[in-house]
Amino acid sequence: MARQVCPLCRERRGKRRCPAKSEDICAHCCGTKRRVVIDCPSDCAYLTGSHAPGWDGRETERRRDARRLAPFIQAVSDVQARLLFLALAGITALRARRRDLDDALLFQAVAALRKTVETRARGVLYDHQTDDARAQGLVLELRQMFEASGEAGREVAPEDRDLLPVLQALEAAIAATLAEREGPVAFLDTALRLVGRLEGSPASPSRPLIVEP
Repeated sequence: MARQVCPLCRERRGKRRCPAKSEDICAHCCGTKRRVVIDCPSDCAYLTGSHAPGWDGRETERRRDARRLAPFIQAVSDVQARLLFLALAGITALRARRRDLDDALLFQAVAALRKTVETRARGVLYDHQTDDARAQGLVLELRQMFEASGEAGREVAPEDRDLLPVLQALEAAIAATLAEREGPVAFLDTALRLVGRLEGSPASPSRPLIVEP
């Protein structure tokens, strides 16, 4: 019987039975996402023994993720923090659909959308463009992340006074991560881990994006 595709990466075959997911996941996802995206029970066999090496660095990774995002989260209001979490969750979903997405491409798209909202706040309607056509298509997808259908099918979007600080914070966080030169998807990886941790924990009613180092 053929093994099922890993439900986390949807790329590799699942070879390890995950008690948290009640499914077979691949060894790579088991090793990199344990206790980050996966809420592993303490008695999981893969947390100890020959499978344990490499786990010691995960707490350092958590601190690095907090350092990358906490200053920008703390600079926005509660409403804006929720929008920022929505953006991170949406970006994580986009990454699963777009294999070409990396931090540089995301930065271009966020910067263009931020400029568009900034210009609109001054009373001028103008859609700023990106240098990369792939990033331009991403701008539309980012804009749609913040929109929802309200009554009578009308689109509901956040006020620019809330959306603009969120985009500014997101742009600055990506820029700071790019400056670290830790790899082409360092920020995307941080977003994935943070979203996974927050979705697996009870949400704070006031500031769901407070990240503990």
